[in-house]
Amino acid sequence: MTTFPTEATADGGDGLLDALGGCTVLDCRLRVVRTDGWSWGPDPSELARGAVALLPRVLRTHLADALHRTGLPIAAAGAAPQSGPVRQDLEVTVPVRIRAHTSLGELSAAATRGKALDDTSASPGPGAAVPLHRGHAGPLPPDEPAHLRATGSPAGAEPSAAPHDTVDSEVVRSSGRPVAAPPFDRDRVLVGLLHEASACGALDTVLARLGAETLRLLLSALDAAGRRTTSAPGPPPTPPPPAPGAAEDAPGAVAPSAPPVPDALTTALLAALRSLPSAGRDTPRTVTPTGPEPAPGADNTPPARTAPVPGRSREEHHRGPASGTITDTDRALPFLLLPPLHDRGYLQALTAVLTGGGARDADGAAFAACLAHKVLPPPVHGWLRAPGDTHAVAVFAGATTTAQGTPDTSPPDLERRLGPLLPLLDARLGLQAAQGHTATSPLLLHALAADRLLLLDLDGLYPVWEAARPAELLRPWELAGRPLVLLPARSVASGATGLTHALDALGIGFVTDLPPARGERLSRVPGPRRCWTNTGARLPSRSAPDDTLVGAARRLTYEASRAARFVEALVELRPAVRTGQAPAVERSTTLAVGVALADLAWTLWSQREATDPVDALDRFADLGARVLFHDSTVEIRLPLGTRHADLYRHRLLADVPDVPWFGGRTVVFTGG
Repeated sequence: MTTFPTEATADGGDGLLDALGGCTVLDCRLRVVRTDGWSWGPDPSELARGAVALLPRVLRTHLADALHRTGLPIAAAGAAPQSGPVRQDLEVTVPVRIRAHTSLGELSAAATRGKALDDTSASPGPGAAVPLHRGHAGPLPPDEPAHLRATGSPAGAEPSAAPHDTVDSEVVRSSGRPVAAPPFDRDRVLVGLLHEASACGALDTVLARLGAETLRLLLSALDAAGRRTTSAPGPPPTPPPPAPGAAEDAPGAVAPSAPPVPDALTTALLAALRSLPSAGRDTPRTVTPTGPEPAPGADNTPPARTAPVPGRSREEHHRGPASGTITDTDRALPFLLLPPLHDRGYLQALTAVLTGGGARDADGAAFAACLAHKVLPPPVHGWLRAPGDTHAVAVFAGATTTAQGTPDTSPPDLERRLGPLLPLLDARLGLQAAQGHTATSPLLLHALAADRLLLLDLDGLYPVWEAARPAELLRPWELAGRPLVLLPARSVASGATGLTHALDALGIGFVTDLPPARGERLSRVPGPRRCWTNTGARLPSRSAPDDTLVGAARRLTYEASRAARFVEALVELRPAVRTGQAPAVERSTTLAVGVALADLAWTLWSQREATDPVDALDRFADLGARVLFHDSTVEIRLPLGTRHADLYRHRLLADVPDVPWFGGRTVVFTGG
């Protein structure tokens, strides 16, 4: 039941609901239908909020016209209202369908006004918009592992469902104007990444992967953000909430600690900096907010230019092909990675990493090319690609020809400038995936090498964490709810010796088909399969421990084949850079592309089959597109068909604003 209170407006309809004595609506359903074009703007949920905010005015206008035709003493829409109460009660028992025509601008302006009213009042005021939380790609199955909840609404919030029914009248044009987006603040984003890690209790794990140069940069960003906060008028800002998606009532879930004050972050950064060797882990350079400076005695190379920041004027910064450029590409899959990565906040964090690392103009395009390499057909003879694939990489990197789009940055240079900060990007995606895991479902550990351990979530085969040492897996495993870990023998590299000893020493319970070595105290898992487990493993399951262990042993062979398929497709066959040239870039792009493809597959097909990122890689491999470059947008025109319909229906074609290697342009998906 919805009751619309009185609202005084300038359209001549004020006083109607007072005259009626109130209006109660039962089972009100609202549907927003677009009659032309394909794009819904950068935030489709904003249009839903605007429609809800306009609903009282639409209802008032319709009631005035309808009651006037019945002979009741009610003024029609636009006429002066009569004084005095209405002496009749009117009950409508049949469904009432109203249809209103408005524009995207009016809906956006109404949402802005409704949000302002909602923020300044404890209870929703007249016409205030109902807060709708945008999930990643629509309503989720009730038994999903909350991977997608980690990217959208806060824990416990209901996903925004699409209303279904329509209503009909005239809407008066609003004079409100949308509020301009705040300018990009690199320091705020970097400090926000630290707050996320600290809120999950993983700050020490993240800081242990950073070098001296990166720690000094973060200290500088923390100091700059603190000075701006102190000098800003008004009440002190509220510390950022814990990373979304953490299920507080999940079995074995670890409650995140409260975000620290800046002094606590500074103390942690200084402690991590003191723990490093005197020579530091990175090239010894002095880092300033504007970029790295050469150390004394080094070559006098010119200082690196910072990457362009979204929000600058078009005259100050405009990269990529000229407006009006049109080109075709046979590989549209790289562009489909952008909506999932944007929903997870990855692109904004990447912009902060580019600016914080003193990246050159071509570094953003080079990193985009590395992302594209992960989803294009594998190269032949090590690094040779077909001309069509090379053109697809150039288009995704912000060019139309290979001569125009080939990055002039070598992988070692990209690694030197961006590598120290890339663990912050990896931590954002990894912590989201760990918190979205279901504690009663196992994880799988795949040892790519002795210093490269990949932890995978079997629900959707999400990459959770990549570590160089087993100790780095402890905190992500705790955030995932301390589940059982599958350790197949075929997934353990020849050089990864002593892995079971290290896991047992950390208290991580596992099931493996590796025979126990000398000195290992492993118990045989009941059943026909020759599997073992470490003793004393506490399993978060309502069933008997033996049942859980037997079920894990049965899944071991099948899940090992899925993990091997993932590693072969995204690591072995599709390297982001040439082998050994940029390991940090390779690790970061593998994690980002794996999560984005897993989001695509989970959203589209999880209700009917077990999904993994390779499904999305195979099914969208031959999807082409026409790319049109405009002044402020990059239009991706996909061919109409079943795949476009599925992507559109699941809201995987939302606009992506401020793509860093497109100079802050917005990527817009259309069909035709």
